[in-house]
Amino acid sequence: MIATNNGSFPWRGSPAGDGLLKELSLETGGAPENLKRLQDRVTREAIDAQVLAGLDMVTDGLVRRADPIGYLAAGLQGFSPGETSARFPGRRGSCRVPVAHSEVGWKEPILVEDFLFARQGVAKPVKVVLTGPYTLARFAEDRAYGDPMALATSAAAALNQELRALQAVGASFIQVDEPALLEHKEDFPTFTRIWEVLGRGVSATLCLHLDGGSLGDLYPAVLRLKRLGCLSLDCVAGKDGLGVLATAPPQEPTRLALGIVDGGNERVESPESLAALVREIQGIPPPDRLLLGTASDLGALPAQVAAAKLASLAKAARLLERG
Repeated sequence: MIATNNGSFPWRGSPAGDGLLKELSLETGGAPENLKRLQDRVTREAIDAQVLAGLDMVTDGLVRRADPIGYLAAGLQGFSPGETSARFPGRRGSCRVPVAHSEVGWKEPILVEDFLFARQGVAKPVKVVLTGPYTLARFAEDRAYGDPMALATSAAAALNQELRALQAVGASFIQVDEPALLEHKEDFPTFTRIWEVLGRGVSATLCLHLDGGSLGDLYPAVLRLKRLGCLSLDCVAGKDGLGVLATAPPQEPTRLALGIVDGGNERVESPESLAALVREIQGIPPPDRLLLGTASDLGALPAQVAAAKLASLAKAARLLERG
C-alpha cells in the first residue's frame, strides 16, 4: 500500500518561502537566477517534509506553479496569460484563465527539468502531477477553435509529447488531474477519445485523478479507458458515491487511489479515523494495488498542519497493512 500526496505542499511561512515570496512580489517579477535558486531550495524543503511525514511516494510540492494551470499553459504553444480569474474546477479556488489564441502545440519540455531536480537525492519515488487536457480546455478562454472538445484534443496531442518526454527521463507514475470531468459528465464519450490521444505510446503508469465530487454514472465505464493504470478518487467530497465501487471492483492490473485527507480545513485527521474510512469502502483492490492520498490540495494550509495530515495518512496506511 502506498501513501502519497496528490498535489502541492505549502511553502509560505518558511525562511526560504518568505524569500521566494518577496522575490516574486518585486515589480520585475524577480531575477531569474534568484527565483530558480529560491524555488530549488523551497522545492527541496517540500520534498523533505513529505519524506519526513512517512510518505511512500512524493511530489515536488508544485512550488514553481502559482496555480493548477498557468505554468502548464504557458509552456504550450498557442496559449497566453489571460486578464480575468475564475473558479477552477474541483476544490482549488480561483485562478487566472489562460487564453487559447492560436493552434495549440508542444514546443519543449515543461516539467522534465522540475522532475529531474526533484528526483535528485530522494530515495522515494517522485510522482509527476499535471492538469489534463480536458480540464485545460474547459477552463481556458477559447479564441482559436470555437469548440472546447477540439481544443482539448489538440491539447491532448501536445501533452502526449510532454508525457513521452517525462517518460524518457524516468518518470514512471504520472497523475493527470481532470476535475472538470466531474462537472461535465455528459462529455465522457468525447473524453475517452481525448484520453486515448493523451496516452498514446505512454508506458508509464497514468493515474486519472478526479477531485471535487463523486463518480456517479461515470463508473464503471471510466475503468475501460485505454492505458488507465490508476483511478484516483475524492473520498471526502465524493464519499456518498463510493458505493459504486462494490458493483464492479477494479480488476488487475488497474490500481485504485483513495483521496482521504481533506485539504479544505486545518483539522488533522487521526490515523485511526482514516483507516476506518477505508475499511468502510466496499470493492477496493488488495493492498498491493491500493494508494492512499489527499482528497484535495494541501497548498492553502499552514505547513505544519499539512505535514501532520500527511503523517496521519502514512500511519493509516501502515495500520491497514497490518489488517
